[in-house]
Amino acid sequence: MTTLIPVKSPPTGPPQSPVLVPDDRPLHRNSDFVRLWGSQVASAIGAGVSKLATPLLVLALTGSPADAGLIAAAQTLPFLIIGLLAGVIIDRNDRRRILIGCDVARLISVGSVPVAWWFGALTIPQLYVVALVQGASQAFANLAQVSALPRVVTRAQITAAQAFNQASNGVATVLGPALGATIIGLGATTPAGAAYGYSFDTMTYAFSMIALVSVATRLQAPRAATGPDGSTGLGRLRADIAEGLRYLWNDPDLQGMMAMNFVHRMLLGSLVLGAIVLAQSSLKASTQEIGWVLTAGGGGSLVAAFVATRLRARFAIWPLMIVVVFANAAGFAILAGAPHIFVAMAGMAVATFCESLTGIVQVAFRLAAIPDALQGRVNSAYRWVAYTGMTVGAAGGGFMLDHLGPRSALAIAAGAMGGLGVAVLGLRVRRTRTHPPATATG
Repeated sequence: MTTLIPVKSPPTGPPQSPVLVPDDRPLHRNSDFVRLWGSQVASAIGAGVSKLATPLLVLALTGSPADAGLIAAAQTLPFLIIGLLAGVIIDRNDRRRILIGCDVARLISVGSVPVAWWFGALTIPQLYVVALVQGASQAFANLAQVSALPRVVTRAQITAAQAFNQASNGVATVLGPALGATIIGLGATTPAGAAYGYSFDTMTYAFSMIALVSVATRLQAPRAATGPDGSTGLGRLRADIAEGLRYLWNDPDLQGMMAMNFVHRMLLGSLVLGAIVLAQSSLKASTQEIGWVLTAGGGGSLVAAFVATRLRARFAIWPLMIVVVFANAAGFAILAGAPHIFVAMAGMAVATFCESLTGIVQVAFRLAAIPDALQGRVNSAYRWVAYTGMTVGAAGGGFMLDHLGPRSALAIAAGAMGGLGVAVLGLRVRRTRTHPPATATG
């Protein structure tokens, strides 16, 4: 909970308002952080179930990895359309209300799937609509959650708090697919089991709303009624977006990370679907075994969360990112050549470890560097680029899986990931030679 510290009035002039200082108690004793975290964990467990249910449902209904890839792309597409606007809205409005509204939208959309299945009316177009609503809600929820974090913890706790969140997401990612495989297995058919999975996901959003309602801290600082240039209305909207873009453009480290992240996320866009298609078509795995592969990925996320703070404290951010990209290429290569389900699990664990570690380190770096008043806008611009890569990767990955098969598609992704590592390494070496060491931040 935020602590109110009265500020004494100066000898002259009007008295000042109380200053809001984030709670500096240990994270597990910070009640508002725990509630915000509980909301995130509940949503993540449900999303882990749907992460397995959705592609299995689409593959059962259409038999096409391309369709499954397009529906995955539909979940990221809304961010490309409303991402920059979402950042402005999050910086202007009550972030807690935004988070609750997102849970309501997801509860209704996800809950419509089992209802439609029950009445025999479930169609692929409905799944596209559900994916779009989920994507739009996620665009706001992710930004609001990240932007709210510095309001409930101190600056010194940000990396630990983000790692704690990622650890919880890792646990949820371990539990979600395993639980999803069990729930889906209860159905007489794959569509019936997937409907059960969507029902469970719906309940997790209800729990998330309850946790958010109990958060007492105001999750954003007071904002001025006009933009930085005194504008209002549409003029202020443009000014707000431009201010966030300028901040991002003027920071060379954020620029470089954003460019790298675009390619990285594009290549990761086909990871989950590629692993599912590989396990199902090449390894002839059961639904339970496919769940094991995704669960192994959750284990990789969990390990990343535990080691992220130590690695970031020991290594500069750019060398760490370069090593992680090369390791990610190795994970894809292991997955592409997997002769057995257990080898596929190992490849998935390595790839997801690298994906999660990259996310933790980059988010913590941004949260510490960006002023609170710009958190939503700068993070939305940064994520807009990342989601563009994810959308292209999900759609393109689905078509590659359809036409080349899972092993070839994953092998191409492994080679491209290695190429990204070489390119970033070369650019950083060049930058180090042309800039004095004292000016380099990572």
